[in-house]
Amino acid sequence: MELGQIMISEYLVGENDTIADALKRIDETGKRCVFVVDDVGKLVAALADGDVRRYILSHGTSKGFVKDAANYDPLMVKQGDETKAKQLFDTYSLTALPVVDSEQRPVGLVVREETTRRKRRALEKPLPVVMMAGGIGSRLMPITAVLPKPLVPVNEKPIAEHIIDRFNDGGCQDFFLILNYKKGMVKAYFDDLERDYEVSYIEEEEFLGTGGGLKLVEGQIDDTFFFTNCDVLVDADLQSIYEEHKKTGNVITIVCSLKHYTIPYGTIEIAEGGEIKKMTEKPTISSLVNTGCYLVEPSVLSLIGENEVIGFPDVALRAQKAGMKVGVFPVSEGSWLDMGQPDELERMSMFLNEEKRAISTEMTTA
Repeated sequence: MELGQIMISEYLVGENDTIADALKRIDETGKRCVFVVDDVGKLVAALADGDVRRYILSHGTSKGFVKDAANYDPLMVKQGDETKAKQLFDTYSLTALPVVDSEQRPVGLVVREETTRRKRRALEKPLPVVMMAGGIGSRLMPITAVLPKPLVPVNEKPIAEHIIDRFNDGGCQDFFLILNYKKGMVKAYFDDLERDYEVSYIEEEEFLGTGGGLKLVEGQIDDTFFFTNCDVLVDADLQSIYEEHKKTGNVITIVCSLKHYTIPYGTIEIAEGGEIKKMTEKPTISSLVNTGCYLVEPSVLSLIGENEVIGFPDVALRAQKAGMKVGVFPVSEGSWLDMGQPDELERMSMFLNEEKRAISTEMTTA
């Protein structure tokens, strides 16, 4: 394992910073954690993406402050004693450790050089995966006028194959592709592919939406399954999603991302009488959004009519109205790539290149 030291200033947040701002900083640094300092600059806590997820699930909102979600028993190493970091990394599977001076003020950060790649647990029990792979992909036109969306290449590999590989790395072996638009091309590609997983094709005669199309797998799956669009890549721990899903008794768990939107204008709030109450220059709004990836119980399929045209979010609402539990599993904005948009293809390419380099480094240093 290679250790390195970097400047810590980018990894510091205050106790009264918002959780949304801290999570944005976590995404920017890429180490899945930041460190919390008090008003005099003393290190008092750490905040990891898992801490944020637990806060959101417990409080039902992402609105709050760092001090409400942080871990006030952080690990650290003293300046001049950085060699102890290796033992702590091995014991606690950390990605970064703050270095503090004699007054517990952060002066640096020790990192594991090979941990650019996120460590994910494999599923203890393999689960099937259903992928909606039959849409026209209008957001990717004119590319999808020639290629179906699942086969649009990113780094010389189709989008759908990247997604399947990610689930396969997590222990999934059985994949069901719901096909429609240019279905022959999708089948030909996967039939010709050397793979160590099973692929079944379900052909949709008419466009039924993400919910109506899912109905076609009824009778073929009798266990909890993942359901995903063919243009989203979620960098999350599948076992953690499964454990949360079972613990809460959900029939549908929606993987959500905390998305940050910056309004490109100054906003104004007014009081009664038209007087200006507050002016904010280019504010950022944070909200949980649906990534298009779900964990689903097969009982949900009974809520969908034969040949019914319906989107899966509407199926989730139908399940909730029927008294079934529908919940969320939050991930950070940096853990979700929506490849259905042209500008996101480049971002995904960069993400996968960085991960490939991290894997290569791990193999070299092993």
